[in-house]
Formats: sequence, C-alpha cells, structure tokens
Amino acid sequence: MRSEINISPKGLQVRAIAGTYVVLLAFTCPKAYCSGLLGFGIQRTDHENGEITWLRGLKRFELPGDDGSSVSSRHHPIQKFHWGDYTTKPGRSYTYTVHALTGKPGALKTFDSVAVQVNCEQPAAIGSQGHAVHFNRSAAASQAFASRFPHLPAGEIVDENARRWLSRGLEEALIAYIDAAKAKQGLHLFLYEFAKDAFFEALKRAKQRKVRLEILYDGLLDAKGDGPSLDALPQIKKYGLKSVCKARTGAGLNISHNKFMVLSNGKGKPLSVWTGSTNFTDSAIYGQSNVGHVISDATAAKQYFEWHQTVWKNPSLPGADSRKVAMGLTQPPTTTATGSHLVLSPRKSTEAINECAEWVTASKRLICFTAPFAMHDDLEAALAAAPAHVLGLLNTRSVVGQALHDAPNTQLAASAAIDEKSILEQWQGRLLAESKHHSGVHVHTKILLVDPLSDKPLVVTGSANFSTNSCRYNDENQLFIIGDTAVADVYLGEFMRMFDHYYFRDYVSWTAKQKKTDPKAGFLDPTDQWALRFFDGGEREAARLAFF
Repeated sequence: MRSEINISPKGLQVRAIAGTYVVLLAFTCPKAYCSGLLGFGIQRTDHENGEITWLRGLKRFELPGDDGSSVSSRHHPIQKFHWGDYTTKPGRSYTYTVHALTGKPGALKTFDSVAVQVNCEQPAAIGSQGHAVHFNRSAAASQAFASRFPHLPAGEIVDENARRWLSRGLEEALIAYIDAAKAKQGLHLFLYEFAKDAFFEALKRAKQRKVRLEILYDGLLDAKGDGPSLDALPQIKKYGLKSVCKARTGAGLNISHNKFMVLSNGKGKPLSVWTGSTNFTDSAIYGQSNVGHVISDATAAKQYFEWHQTVWKNPSLPGADSRKVAMGLTQPPTTTATGSHLVLSPRKSTEAINECAEWVTASKRLICFTAPFAMHDDLEAALAAAPAHVLGLLNTRSVVGQALHDAPNTQLAASAAIDEKSILEQWQGRLLAESKHHSGVHVHTKILLVDPLSDKPLVVTGSANFSTNSCRYNDENQLFIIGDTAVADVYLGEFMRMFDHYYFRDYVSWTAKQKKTDPKAGFLDPTDQWALRFFDGGEREAARLAFF
C-alpha cells in the first residue's frame, strides 16, 4: 500500500510505499527549504511490538569514533530524497517520522518533521485479482548475509537457516503451491531448468496423493549437445516421474523457457497459475534475483492451461505451428487496457516489445527495468528517449548500448561483487556456473515498471527477456498487470532493494577499475550543498521528483 503525501506547514512532503518486506520513503521540499539542511533522520515505530528505531545507513560525517559498518540516521542523516527500509515484516503496520536536520555534524537538531503510516502486504494476498508475489534475497543481500552468518565454513552452504534466509519464502511458496494440490486436482507444469531435490520430492508427494501431474520440460539441445534436460532426466528417473513427464522439442525453437504451473480442479477447470522468473534449481533460489508470482485470474489461468494442453498433446509442435497457437490465445494489451493480460511466445513478430516501448514513450514520472541479457533495440531506444526518470538493473553493463548509459535522467546499475572471496559469493559463483544456459547470471528477473506510483501502473513480469529470441524463437510467458497499485508497490520496493544494493557495488567496482580514489567519497557533506544539487533541472532533480 502507499500512504497519502503528508506535508508539513514549512513545506516538507513525505510519502511511504509499502511492499511485503520493503518500505520506500520519499521526500521533497522547496529549494528555499534546503538552506542549512544537512539531511533526513528517519524514526520507525513498529505497531506490532511498539519498538522505536532509527533507520541506519553507511555514509557518515567525518567524525572520530564512528567506524562501525552502519550508523544511525539520527546522527548521520540521509543525504538524498528517497530511502528504503529493507527490514520490515509482512502484515505489520509502521509509522515513519522523517526529521529534517540542521545544525552541524555532531550537534544536529530537528528543524521540521512529518510522519506517515503504512501497512506491509502479505506475500500471499496482494492486489485485486488474487496475486501472491514472492521475491528471494539472492546476491542482493550479501552484506546483510555476512553480518547475520559470520562464522559459516567455506564451501557448500548447508546451514538451513542461511538457505532459508536467502530464499526468503520463495522456495517455501513454490513447494507450498505444489503441496496444496489435492487428489484428483491437476498440476500442469511447463519448465525450463528443474533439478532441485526439494521440488522433485514435492512432485513425488503430489503423485502419491493422486494429483494428476503433467510435466513438460525443455528437451532441446544446443549445437554442443547440451541443455537443461541433462540435469532433469536423472532426477525424473530417481523420483519415479517418467510416466508424467514429456520432453518439449520442436523444429524452429531455440529454448523452451517457461517456468509456470497451472492448478486445475477435479473437472479440469484451471484455478490459478504460478509463474515468474524462477527455475527449479538451487542457483535460482539462492544465487540469482528471482520472483515467483501466483495469479488466480480466471482468464489468465485458462490461457496458460490451454497453451500447456496444446503442447502436452504434441510436445514436438514446430515453431511455426506454435506461433499460430500462441498468437491465437493471447495478444499484447494496449496502453488503454486494464487488468492482467498474458502474452505467450513464440510469436511471428516482436509486438509485445513494441507495446512495452509505447508504454515507456508515454511515461510521465518513473520507469524501472531489469535486464539479464541484451534488450531489443526498439525498447532500448525508447528507454533512452523516455520522458520519465529511468532506473535500470543490468546483469552486466554490456547488456545495453552506450546510448542508454549516456541518456539523460537515467541511472543504471550492474551486478558486481565487492568481495569475490566471501563465502556466499564463492558458493553463489559455483551455483551459477553450473547453469546449462548463460551461466553466471545474478540478475535474473525480467521486470518492467512504468509509472509504478500512478493510479494506472504497468507491471511486466514472467519468463521472457525483452529480446527478439524471447518473442519469436522461445517458449515464453509474459504477464502485463495494469492498474493494480498494490502489486506495483511490491515490485517497486523489491526493485529498489536490488537497485540500491547493486548501484553501490557497481560504483565501488567502477572506481576500483579506474584506479581513482576520493578520500571524501564515503563521508556526508557537512553543508547544505548536497541538497541544492537536487534542484539542478537535470538527473538529480528528476530523481528527487520520481516518487511523487
């Protein structure tokens, strides 16, 4: 949920946007307000237990005795116009009091304050169409992981608490979705990579409960004879699932990249769908950023189900025939549409990307996107020319061209490791290297958010990367969710959690490669000039206004 924008008599505006495990806070004010402003201190009240805390940050004033890993914003304020609280809990209510601080370092005083209250969502009950949204922590939590689990031995991370913390409910929700299927109900799966024992154990339990299982998996091999089925086949045999599995092949297809499950009732009526970016592997749960998204919309569930059933009856359906079926079942929504809309691939053209580009071109305030791989030129060009402020999270800096890197009002962050020798990053590196396709990917979500804080936000999620291959040559699914502000709030919060983490790491990595050091870079500005720079009419001002 999102709070109202609360305004103090002196002109400080504050709003809060709550997801499940994240609350974003945004502030703005007139330029004259910034005279003497040294930053914002943020006080949080948890209404569940009455606990009052001050949010913390890494940057600090250059003062003696403040050498810890993080510092309180009460004494070392936030010198930007938005901040994220990534320590919230689902279902809880919080009040945030934002203090505008003046004075001098070591002797700050509150000049003005504004309070806002928000309620965090439950992951399994979001929005107007029975959405459930589950993001893992993945590599975008490496610093917090090191602090929480400082004494783990090197090698395989087997500590169940550590694994559960990295998963943050994603694995548990996926298995719970399988376990919820009852006798005579159906589970219809269309998968790319699946090899994790816990998932196979859940599928075996479902089979023993007399759930009707229909599992399609990618049986396509590349020119070297490699593919995800090489890991899946031994597991299929081990868990006795051969009779309910079929290999998806088909001339003219590159890969069968879906990661969805449809739950149907005893009469074969589709009830809900699990979709998103998550493969059924350890690397997907513990190594990459991923999302699992459940939707109970009847129309979308029927479309997913019909596509699965078509391929189940003919797993070797060629690419040309697959395109006809996919395009007959689904079409990209227009910018005037509302609700949830499925787009299936393969298709004859890239009209889904064209539709995304139209939304981007019509944007007003904020765009957020993730790019694991190279983007289609048309969407990249639209992002570079977008009227809104653009935030992009890239797996590597090379997945987009220089024009987007150089575009005004655009901030991009790429996944980067600060301490490649950490236990977590070594383990994640090994997990990701085992992937059969594009190993080493940290950022794996395929997300586009357009004006997420408007009354009609667009959320695009699913298995499809924003590329020609994902549109024309792969089995894919892409979900357009239009006008659901609660879903948009969750996706925005999780995007900002990942973006803020990687933006900092990317900057540290970049400066190290440039062999440039600024001894003042880690310290706060002891004057009000930091704030006045956000009224420059350029990128910083766009960033200040992006959340209003």
